[in-house]
Amino acid sequence: MSKKRIIILTIITITLIGAIVGYLFWANQKADYYSQVSRETSDKQDKIINLEKSLTLWGKPENIIALADIYISIGRNDLAEKVMVGRGEVDILNKLGNLYLTENKVKEAENTFTKAKNKKLNSDSLKGLILVELKDGDRGVAENYLSQLSSLDSNSASCYGSFVYLNDFKKAKDSFIKAKKCDLYGLDKYFTLYKETQNPLYLKLQAANLYYSQNYLNLAENDILAILAEKDNYRDAHVLASKIYEKLGDQVKTNEHKQKAQEIDPYLN
Repeated sequence: MSKKRIIILTIITITLIGAIVGYLFWANQKADYYSQVSRETSDKQDKIINLEKSLTLWGKPENIIALADIYISIGRNDLAEKVMVGRGEVDILNKLGNLYLTENKVKEAENTFTKAKNKKLNSDSLKGLILVELKDGDRGVAENYLSQLSSLDSNSASCYGSFVYLNDFKKAKDSFIKAKKCDLYGLDKYFTLYKETQNPLYLKLQAANLYYSQNYLNLAENDILAILAEKDNYRDAHVLASKIYEKLGDQVKTNEHKQKAQEIDPYLN
């Protein structure tokens, strides 16, 4: 290759590299500009437009999370999912996992939280995995993740422990007391309303009802069946069981428990 041709190729290469670097610098600056505009406006549609513009230029994780939050706030979970899927950052994976949990997509949530945990052991992924296992009704695996969470974030571990152990009021209350802050699923109201001196079966019934109200249906089912194993003529337990099975889509068991409750209390509406 002649010296002249080498010089020409070198100039072309340097020019191309310069153009790429220049474009990347411009794209980064412009993306930051649109991101800044989105923060300064209170109009959600303007926020969305500017964040979308920013992400077409540079897919910064903080802007993806900000856009996903806005989509979720306006009820567009589908768009929030779309903007986060395919990303590998831990914070985005955890937010996506939580979105799947709210939509009861348990397997998708488990896979997403596991990816985030495998990238970096972190408390948010462990909390998500605890809730995933409770969705499946598996306290054993949840306790394993709870143990790992304790070493990273003892306060959150105490809070989540109080939710895991709701079927054992004393154990749950002891965990709840250790938590400096716990805003998980109305537990503060639960432990304000109920006391250890109350009927143990009644406390277990209310715990199962709390799981039911939060759509932890497999856990609620496990606990209500344990209650009925202790006292089969517990009318309110059969009533709750019928509600649980109705949500689970098992009409046969729904009717079965309704009938048993009616047999125990003929005046039940």
